[in-house]
Amino acid sequence: MNSRGAVPPGPRLERPLMRAKFRKALRARLMSQAADVLAPRPQRQWLFASAWLRPALAAAVLAVFVVAGATNAAASSLPGDPLYSVKRASEDVQLALTFDDVARMQLLSDLTDRRLAELAEIAKERPGSAPTATAEYSDAVDKFADAVDKLRDAESDEKADAAQAVADAAREKHKVVLDAVKDRLPENAQPEVQRVIEKEEQRTSNERDRGNRGSTGGERRTNPTARPTPKR
Repeated sequence: MNSRGAVPPGPRLERPLMRAKFRKALRARLMSQAADVLAPRPQRQWLFASAWLRPALAAAVLAVFVVAGATNAAASSLPGDPLYSVKRASEDVQLALTFDDVARMQLLSDLTDRRLAELAEIAKERPGSAPTATAEYSDAVDKFADAVDKLRDAESDEKADAAQAVADAAREKHKVVLDAVKDRLPENAQPEVQRVIEKEEQRTSNERDRGNRGSTGGERRTNPTARPTPKR
């Protein structure tokens, strides 16, 4: 430090120079790392396996679309059509997956309505298929009636009342349609329709008799006899 307090300049350092050997080694290392990054990575084994699974997957997707399309087309099919069996099979699956008794009875009622609508359509468009459609409707009516009887005999009054209400409404509606359809059917189909009508009338009569017996001799006592108060 001089008399003025300034620090005298020190010796000037030389500018660092990268040695040619070090530069060459660094370049070689960076190039080798670049080669590793740019090299194609080996595919995993599941990718190779998926190559032969693709046709099976495509076939499965195609089958789903085919089944869905067939089910939609079968929804409007009538007895005697090639896809009618697909429609019935779909309904059977739906019925098998319905476990609640009331819901099952309601579904059977809907299916009976569907069979009746098919019979009416057949009477207009294709009377030759009327015997098949009549048999389908008769079978649906029997299954619906069995479900109603099961609920009517249940311990729950609420379920029994619901079953009776659905059955009464269905029979009223069906009788009107059957009376109108019967005259348009060919002669070989009319006896079967008449048997269905008579069977439903017999069921209605039996239910009326059962109700009368219950109201006269099987009423529940609403005011039970009071027990005497024990003496103290």
